[in-house]
Parts: sequence; C-alpha cells; structure tokens
Amino acid sequence: MKVQAAAISLQDVNFAVVVVSEDLLKSPGEADMAIERFEPVFGGVPVLLMAQNEKGSPVYYGEPDLVRSMADIPIERMPWKEYSAG
Repeated sequence: MKVQAAAISLQDVNFAVVVVSEDLLKSPGEADMAIERFEPVFGGVPVLLMAQNEKGSPVYYGEPDLVRSMADIPIERMPWKEYSAG
C-alpha cells in the first residue's frame, strides 16, 4: 500500500503526517488503529492523520499537542512524498 505523507520536525519533535480519507477521521477507533499501523513505517515516531474537508482545509487527528502545532503550517509547504506502508 502506498501513502502520501510528510516527515516533519517542529521544535525538536519529529513526526509524520499521513494523508487519509475524511471518513477515517470520523471514526476515532479506526483512526487510532491506522496510527498504530503507520508508526512502524515511519520509524516509531508519532503519526498524525490528515484529511482535507470539503473546503480543502486540512483536518488533523492524533496527539493533541502535535495537532495544535500544525495549525499555522500550510499543507502546500510540507515535504510530501509517497511511502510504502506494508
């Protein structure tokens, strides 16, 4: 499976942002399981899930402090890349 993701480092914290469907974010249990599946792909760093809403704005799911840290980061400036996730 291929996923679009960005490896991010903010304030000495490394994490990954993985693009998913908005439907996945509406199911916290499934979103948590997806994070658990993706973390080993990115070397065990924390993973945020990101979807775009109908207006194209990013919606994040994951560790609350990391979600807050992404509020002012434009998605077009993230280092997006395709990763193999299993």
